[in-house]
Amino acid sequence: MMAAGDPGRLSPEGPRSLQRVRWRRLSWVVVPLALVVAAGAYAVGRTTGPDLATAPPGGVLVLPVLPVGADQGERRQTLETAMDDLSDAVRYGAGGIQVTADVRWLCPTETCDTAPLDPVVARAGELGLRVYLHVNSTPEWMDGRGRWYAPEGADAQRWAALFGQLVDRFGTDVAGYEVWNEPNNPAFWRQGPDAGRYADLLKAVWEETQRRDPDVRLVGGVLSNNDLGYMAELSAALAARGGDAGNGFFYDDLGVHPYSGDEDEGFAPDAPAGSADQQVPTGVKDMTFLGLERLRDQVARDEGIERDVVIGEFGYDTTPGSWYHVPEPRRAEYMAAALRRAAGWDWVRAFTPYTSTPADGDGFGIPGTESEAALRRVAADLRD
Repeated sequence: MMAAGDPGRLSPEGPRSLQRVRWRRLSWVVVPLALVVAAGAYAVGRTTGPDLATAPPGGVLVLPVLPVGADQGERRQTLETAMDDLSDAVRYGAGGIQVTADVRWLCPTETCDTAPLDPVVARAGELGLRVYLHVNSTPEWMDGRGRWYAPEGADAQRWAALFGQLVDRFGTDVAGYEVWNEPNNPAFWRQGPDAGRYADLLKAVWEETQRRDPDVRLVGGVLSNNDLGYMAELSAALAARGGDAGNGFFYDDLGVHPYSGDEDEGFAPDAPAGSADQQVPTGVKDMTFLGLERLRDQVARDEGIERDVVIGEFGYDTTPGSWYHVPEPRRAEYMAAALRRAAGWDWVRAFTPYTSTPADGDGFGIPGTESEAALRRVAADLRD
């Protein structure tokens, strides 16, 4: 976390502690293919996924589920625990799940192995849960500097080809494929955020998926906070590369992680848009949850498209002194209010609470807390 008084505070880098928490859950291990083959009934072929247009109002809630073989803290996801997580998502009242497709793990060569994802996607479809696939990271063979050195130049085309293998496997069984993670955040675009370079990647992925399955939906942006400045640059960069209303500017839905707050505290989800603007190198970030409406309106003006939105992460940290700090039970009230607000926007496709395992000692953990109980109550109310 950046210290108070640091001239870089509230820069696009975001909270150091959040960066650590968010990706510590992805300490991957190799999954033997036999593990998934042995699943039998779960490892079925592609099925017809649930229709978004007929999803119930409560369906906006999307819960994160680990692939088989992934580690989260001291817990390793097995086939059995993955199936339990999916069943619990149904009991929770969720309309879908979010699964991370870590390309560095899944694609140790130019041929990807989707075995860790297969039973999760298949069973989710059987249960009527939509699936969002968060596709990110760079394979070691592509760039040895690290997973968050994003693919640029010729590597963007090579990465898009890997992405295409996921589309070949899952097609429209996945409701939305999120393209990268927070490209406006230096922690996840280690060369330094560059809207033009991300536009290159997004266009390469769009062209690849159009060849393989033009019916899939791409989630572009996947921004850290409501970053108005970066998004304006991205819209302009996509237009310069041939993006227009006909091709959707090379993506379908707008992805955002609209965390609300600063390095000292989290803001209530009803804080007015524009009440917590921060100046960053690309322009303005609106650090409120309601700033999402402002960002969407800007995109509509710049691109001529009123986008549906995928809220791929949202949450608060209960650890004192952390970014977005909100103690329980106030956090439970904030999370419940944010979910209700998201469900009330007819253009929001998904709302995913950011969570981590409490045993890890980080304050974003939701399981077993008052926040979990509050989210379950709201999901039940929306479902009823």
